[in-house]
Amino acid sequence: MFSFQNPAGLLLVLLIPLFYILRKFKILNQTVIYAVLGDWEGKYFEWHGSLRKFVSALIKLMIGAGFILSVIAFADPVISTQEKVYTSLGNDIIFVVDTSPSMAAKDIDGSTRIDAARNTITSLVQNYEGFRYGIVALGSNASVLVPPTAVSSAFTKKLGEIQVGMMGNGSAIGDGLSTAVCHLASSKAPKKCIILLTDGENNAGEIHPQTAAKLAADNNITLYIVGIGTKGRISIEYTDYATGKLYSGYLESDFDSNQLKKIAELGQGRYFEVQTVDELGRSLSSVVKNEAVSQSFTYKTTSTSYYQKLIFIAMILFAAAAFIKRVILQEYIPFRLKPSLILRSVFQILAFVMLCIAHTGISWGTYLAPVQKNSTAVSMVFDISNSMLAHDEADRKSRLEASRVYAKKLLSRMDGTSVSVVLAKGEGITAIPLTEDFAMVDSLLEVMNPGLMTAPGSSLGKGVLAAKESFPQNFSSAGRIWIFTDGEETDGTLQNAISECTKYGIPVSIIGFGGEDESQILAGDGKTIVYSALRTDKIEKILESIHEKSKSFKNKTPVIFAKASDVGTASKLLSQISKNGENTQIVSYEARPVPRYKFFLILAFILLSASFFAAEFDLKYFGQKKAGSVLMIFAMIAALGITGCSNQNSNAEAVEKESRQERKLFGTTDSTKVLLGTYEWHKKNYRKAVAMYLSVVEKSDDEEKNQTLNYSLYDLATAYSMSGEENAALERYSQISSDAPQIVRYNAYYNAGIIAHNQGNFDSASEYFRKALEIDNTRLEAKINLELSIQMTEAQSRQNESEILPTHEEKEHNQDLENTVFQHIKENDKKQWKNSESNQQQNLSEDY
Repeated sequence: MFSFQNPAGLLLVLLIPLFYILRKFKILNQTVIYAVLGDWEGKYFEWHGSLRKFVSALIKLMIGAGFILSVIAFADPVISTQEKVYTSLGNDIIFVVDTSPSMAAKDIDGSTRIDAARNTITSLVQNYEGFRYGIVALGSNASVLVPPTAVSSAFTKKLGEIQVGMMGNGSAIGDGLSTAVCHLASSKAPKKCIILLTDGENNAGEIHPQTAAKLAADNNITLYIVGIGTKGRISIEYTDYATGKLYSGYLESDFDSNQLKKIAELGQGRYFEVQTVDELGRSLSSVVKNEAVSQSFTYKTTSTSYYQKLIFIAMILFAAAAFIKRVILQEYIPFRLKPSLILRSVFQILAFVMLCIAHTGISWGTYLAPVQKNSTAVSMVFDISNSMLAHDEADRKSRLEASRVYAKKLLSRMDGTSVSVVLAKGEGITAIPLTEDFAMVDSLLEVMNPGLMTAPGSSLGKGVLAAKESFPQNFSSAGRIWIFTDGEETDGTLQNAISECTKYGIPVSIIGFGGEDESQILAGDGKTIVYSALRTDKIEKILESIHEKSKSFKNKTPVIFAKASDVGTASKLLSQISKNGENTQIVSYEARPVPRYKFFLILAFILLSASFFAAEFDLKYFGQKKAGSVLMIFAMIAALGITGCSNQNSNAEAVEKESRQERKLFGTTDSTKVLLGTYEWHKKNYRKAVAMYLSVVEKSDDEEKNQTLNYSLYDLATAYSMSGEENAALERYSQISSDAPQIVRYNAYYNAGIIAHNQGNFDSASEYFRKALEIDNTRLEAKINLELSIQMTEAQSRQNESEILPTHEEKEHNQDLENTVFQHIKENDKKQWKNSESNQQQNLSEDY
């Protein structure tokens, strides 16, 4: 959607007709340069140089077009797009991809089977957002490459890395399915499913596919199997993953469809057989549609500004006009007009310089902008440098072991919270993207050691920046970063990295491990002895510097440091996240730069106007008194456009000013915001309305502001409801106080009842409608909806009674078998992490 951020700035176009009016009334006298006799030919001010006349008119047109483009740029044109941001869970899907050599057969529309599978899955993920996707690769054994995650970039990156033969030459279908079940079993998603893409039979591994299918059914996981490829003699060519040797030849393809179909039936799913890309795409789409669940979502508005492009075009037009005028036409400057024309040129050059500065998008200063999130997510950054191997924790544990134990205890109380894991050594890498699959996190923690990364040194800053990037831009959860470290770093980047996180409203917590006294450790070369300790003073100095820079902000992003051994540290960390993963409205504050380009555009307009006045205004002819009046009128008309320039800058400066001092004139400011919110609501710009109401609610805490607060809460809840955020609306309705006006309380309860009824929560709906009738028992609509809700509650109760679950004996499955299989999978996960350890010898004494 196209719009202007500063539409009042378009009034500056009125300067063009204003100048012509001033010339018409002889207030400004157009500079006249008499032509030479050769052009004049004795006629009264006629010029027969038609080409020159055309070029002269073209110059005026170019200058006018440049000025109009500059005015449009001043009005800040933007194109806004809206992206869906899901605020509730969709289903979890794990793709189990066969990587055996037979998947290199080229019989799927000229592509190999594995390429067709990879490309189709990528398209599917792009088209169906709001789900969490994971990947398991199977060959002679199986490994989870990506746990179920909503971070599509991490998923597609790993998917693109899948190669034929990467997991060996066999097809351990049972192990692959069991691995997927293990990593889905604890998921809280409303639906869970596994999609197996294979072209062969189970010929490797330790777990039978039918056993895996039964485990999936027992854990309410639906199993879909896609048999991919044609049957018969097919050409094949692939490069061996381990040796790099090229193999080519023919494959006799004849997989057992009946066996795959039986496995799918045991997993309460379906079997598909595909031989083309279209068939594969339709099969996967039908699975995703079948598994889809109702999700709540909101919209994130992204605006792209085009002022820089417009200013650039205007600069070209002005420069071209000046070049033609001075170089091609070689404009003649009479001696008597030389001073005023030189002054005009100086003003025009300065105006052009101001345009150049504006084009750079110059900004200085920052302001805090509120950003609304609906839950929390945590990125755990683990320092795995050699200094963390010092044994100075309780019971002679190493710092790394202590951080592992501490993190596991935190995870046990973070049910429903998405977690990512970042490893920091000489570099920072995201080992596990945001996921609720704590089994995957646990398997990494068990084998975490410096050997997992080859980069020497300790760069905590790079780890923090990797953690920041693990939160996608359109992620609906508020990010938190927890750093488990001893504070030793070799590149000094921690302070800048934390400052960068605070700009994006991401709180950072540093949990210190180790003793204050120096401990002896070995550097990366295994010989050099160095001394290390918990660098408390250094960390506190960094945080003090960060707090000093942000002290002018009222709503600054918290950055804390605490020793793991201190009482209450874990409670401080856990207080930062939503309880049991519940959706809670969270407002964080991002530091954003204050754009200043409009200031330089104003200067450009003033200098350009001054250039005409310098050359054409005649004080002797018009008189001092009238000249002052004209200048006053000109300034007032120019102010019509200039006042609009403050829309963007003033908003930023206002927030910045509010962070330095509390406003005393509360009522006037917030009443205006409520009116603006109502205006945006009627325009159906619900996100902007929410922002206006939210800014009022955030500050309305005093007794004298209760009236404003109640109305703002009601308006905010209604805006939430209209934008699809029903849970947020219910929360805001519940915050309206009992002393609010009767009409506000009635409408709040009534609207809450409608929302609860639409969500199928008929008990709550009945209660809301009862409370509405207690306030006003004459309202017929509330009585009707109360009766409907009571009837739906009774019908739902009868349905539940008729759907009595089977007896425990009928439902019972072999728990011991499940535990044994899951334990096997977890051990295999640990083995995969260990296999990623570097065997490269590090002979660096600085690696600690």
